[in-house]
Amino acid sequence: MTVEFGLRVPTVGKPQDTGAYAAEVEAAGFDFMWVPDTPILAGRWRDVWSHLTVAALHTSRLRLGPGVTNPLTRHPVTTASAVLTLDDVSDGRADLVVGTGYSSAYIIGRKQATRKQMRQSTELWRSIFAGNPTELGGLGIELTEPHPKLPIYLAATGPKMLELAGEIADGVLIMVGSAPGAVAWALEHVDAGLARAGRTRGDIRCMLVCTACVDDDRARAIELMRPCAAGIYRHAHAATLFERAGLEPPEKPPAYVDPYPDLGHAVDWEEAKRVSGFVSDAATETMVMLGSGAEVAERTQALIDLGLDAIWWRDQATWTRPDALRRGLVEEVLPRLKNT
Repeated sequence: MTVEFGLRVPTVGKPQDTGAYAAEVEAAGFDFMWVPDTPILAGRWRDVWSHLTVAALHTSRLRLGPGVTNPLTRHPVTTASAVLTLDDVSDGRADLVVGTGYSSAYIIGRKQATRKQMRQSTELWRSIFAGNPTELGGLGIELTEPHPKLPIYLAATGPKMLELAGEIADGVLIMVGSAPGAVAWALEHVDAGLARAGRTRGDIRCMLVCTACVDDDRARAIELMRPCAAGIYRHAHAATLFERAGLEPPEKPPAYVDPYPDLGHAVDWEEAKRVSGFVSDAATETMVMLGSGAEVAERTQALIDLGLDAIWWRDQATWTRPDALRRGLVEEVLPRLKNT
């Protein structure tokens, strides 16, 4: 089995900058590049579809998509139009990657999408892409040129969302950290959803979000990535994830306050590190991928051996591109893997 690798690249700079960077990502051998979608996060991020369109014009092989969009900040029909346009521009290289919209929801004062909304949106997109007559209470929608192969991936952390992805999606983007035990737990729930729908692993792509730092200085890497481990604590099923990883999950201090705009996207990363001090070194190096190229490669191989089809790599940064991670992966990690 050949495992594919992608890179997360934020919408920093102009779309032209993202386009040029996408060409470098493609030349480095990555298979896909997804761009996060939280509109105007901290006043800095810009429109994901504009950046992706320019990236498509600068590449010929790289698959492209939002990582991750949601059914809240745009109507699902608007998202369908945008991703179909990207598929046209890229000659069939678009991916639709959708989650409940945690950061996108709070920025507009709403709660994240429910599983019912996720199911309804997925069914709507699938109907539109297939070219089926689709009616929403207004004029009917029917594509003159269907895009039935445009994949729909659902991002998931909790058991019910993992199972929903197994039931209805073309792929699942697993967001549980990088501990093999936690990833195995997630795959068990994907399998439960597959079984409920009469599907098998061959009917879905199992993909993992892997937050990583390739650095021979382990102590420095732990300090840098500690907020990424702390971010896992906000999940409703954090206790289970840590238990399956062989860890005792500490509780956040009573006086804990998120940095702006939140821990995972902190503008001041030094502040993020300060408020994450309650997280142990052991928890950080277990839940986040870090260490030398050989160490990261060994952990990556263990995850691949669980049956993953792809890994979407990201670093800790929100406001810069992942230059150091890209170099570390290309030069020190990926050449060591047997499943590539």
